[in-house]
Amino acid sequence: MARTGSQVLLDALRANGAEYLFGIPGTLTLPVYDALIDQTGLTPIITRHEQGAGFAADGYAKVSGRTGAVFTVPGPGGTNLATALQSAREDAVPLVAVTSALADKLRNRSAIHDVDMERALEHVVKKVLVPDSVAGIGPAVEAAYRWARAGRPGPVQGVMKANLFTAGEERVLRPPEFPQPEPLPKADERALDRAAGMLRGAQRPVVYAGQGVVLAGCEREVQLLAARLGAPVVTSIKARGVLSERDPLCFGLYHFEGCEELLREADLCLALGTGFGQFATSYYKAPIPENLIQVDVDPQRLGRNYPAALGILADAREALQGLLKRLEDMGEAPLGEGHVRVRAGRRLYAERLAAFLARPQAPPFHGLFVMKTLREAFPPETIFLSDSSATQSWLMEQAFEIYRPRSLLLSEAYQSMGYALGAAIGARLGAPERPVCAIIGDGSFTMVCGELATATALGLPIIFLIFNDGKYGALRHSQTHVFGGRYIGTDLNDPDFPALAEAFGARGHKVTSADGLRGALTASLQEGGVHVVDCPIAPDVLSTRWERAAQTFRAAGKAGG
Repeated sequence: MARTGSQVLLDALRANGAEYLFGIPGTLTLPVYDALIDQTGLTPIITRHEQGAGFAADGYAKVSGRTGAVFTVPGPGGTNLATALQSAREDAVPLVAVTSALADKLRNRSAIHDVDMERALEHVVKKVLVPDSVAGIGPAVEAAYRWARAGRPGPVQGVMKANLFTAGEERVLRPPEFPQPEPLPKADERALDRAAGMLRGAQRPVVYAGQGVVLAGCEREVQLLAARLGAPVVTSIKARGVLSERDPLCFGLYHFEGCEELLREADLCLALGTGFGQFATSYYKAPIPENLIQVDVDPQRLGRNYPAALGILADAREALQGLLKRLEDMGEAPLGEGHVRVRAGRRLYAERLAAFLARPQAPPFHGLFVMKTLREAFPPETIFLSDSSATQSWLMEQAFEIYRPRSLLLSEAYQSMGYALGAAIGARLGAPERPVCAIIGDGSFTMVCGELATATALGLPIIFLIFNDGKYGALRHSQTHVFGGRYIGTDLNDPDFPALAEAFGARGHKVTSADGLRGALTASLQEGGVHVVDCPIAPDVLSTRWERAAQTFRAAGKAGG
């Protein structure tokens, strides 16, 4: 008996490694969900909004290293995915979004969900693939997975016309073909020779590790090269944990104590898989050395924000292996001036932090105290997530260390509010052995709190820590420092978050003291299930990171920029 298009689609997804299919059923996609009943190995994850499904697929892909899969109805189901897909594209997350579409005979007739799905999302995905027969579904899905992981990863859309779901599989002599991505060219050997020579001649080199290192899985190669050069390693936000931030080779983020001076004094920077984005460089203020070797899989990122003395189009692993081979005669170098600065910076920050924490702490809490308490409460392998703006900035504090790659998930460049709740669900599914904690602002949480129903229905152990200041905090800061204290639209009418959690079947915690915060976090870890911790945060208190951004905002505001 011939397979239906629904069965062909599900078989193709499984054949390409899909474990979960995130989405919401609809009238036009019910044939696929009906076929799922008889399938094994592919589990549907039913969210409460398609944006949540997209973010869940994003979180799953980031922690597992696999490709996330999401499935929607046409029209509103597909367009609800746009924010999640653009966030994934900015953050190089491999996703395959299967969006159904109306059959041709129903187009332009005011039928439900009628929208041109072939073009509706083309600007937020890498590629759109449209099979016109059941025989083409399998090849289209395979091509989508190839495109999603090719070069710099990202989301790919497959558009499936609804009439194909119930149609039978045709017998064809030759399966339909779809465009395939070009293979990444091999690193230029002469460029690697030149890079090795530049590294040999450097007196104060710095390695800047970006997300490309995580995607290539070459953390060990970074450590070996840094040790050989005696070079400290600075990381981008998404590359945190490439080296444990306790490792003497690891400096951490740009705004950590002493890093600006380190970069200013360096005579060479080897940048691996980073585009030097706005947030990672504090609005492009980081003093990246002019003697810059930049390695990336995307030619458009080479020299884009900082001019490169040498740009190498290559996968980070391939480039590192080539450099290590060329520098294999160099033994492990003694820790140089850069590492002296690393140690001095850590010591100075530790002294300041200890003095701060010695003061009595009471609600509403300073964000730094919460982050230090959170880090101490959770094991090293914990996955942390955050939404955008001021709340996210607290996770960039030096007191909040990251010890493993794929441990800090956020919508960095796109800065989407509402990201963390859905992504936490996907993260827990992608790494079920690791604790998951999402730190979310009260404004973000109320945008997407319906996904609590998804988490509780799945019985997933996830902790949601709400930074509750009763405001859209980041906007409030700008109104204070740029607009002279003129406030509008930034006060929130928050619900009783613990009661809301209980209504969804989760456990709610109302924090009223420093010991209460520690106790709520400990209980959340020990009890399992979904927990919502309502933590009062002092308004108008800036993290180190956000203070730098605020200074930029103030200068731009005064200049009328």
